[in-house]
Amino acid sequence: MTNRTLTVARRLASGALILACCAAGAQTPATDAAPVNARQVPAERLAHYWLLLPDSAEANVPNSGRGLDQPTCALVSYVIERNGTTSHVKLEKIVPDGPLGKVAVNIARGMRFAPAAHNAGKDPVATTVVIPFNVPPAGSDKVSDRLLRTRVLEACTLTGVASPAK
Repeated sequence: MTNRTLTVARRLASGALILACCAAGAQTPATDAAPVNARQVPAERLAHYWLLLPDSAEANVPNSGRGLDQPTCALVSYVIERNGTTSHVKLEKIVPDGPLGKVAVNIARGMRFAPAAHNAGKDPVATTVVIPFNVPPAGSDKVSDRLLRTRVLEACTLTGVASPAK
């Protein structure tokens, strides 16, 4: 091979490599992964870092639709940023499948937090929340209510990620 043939071959190989890299990047879906600097915190330990502002968790539920009255739970992951807002909100699981998943995501997007005493640096954290719909209240005196609530919420656990409040 001559020098000119080698140069052309190298340019073609470089161009093919660049095209392959670009094509691979274009096919990779954009992810909403939690930022690297966010500490992973289990839901049961969140109060050590951030406290939910009660008026911030509001639901805007549709007036009509399939499955709106069924006992449902939704597992939502999110990041609490330094300013107490949420980001990287993602529906991880909903049982049973239905329109309440969008409601759960909107609730998590609207949540606002204040830093706990142990989080003076306002460190961002990645965590989860299980949001129940149409289940008896946690403090119910009826055994049947407590059993129903437990059964519904247990369906939304994601091994190693969330522990729902019972």
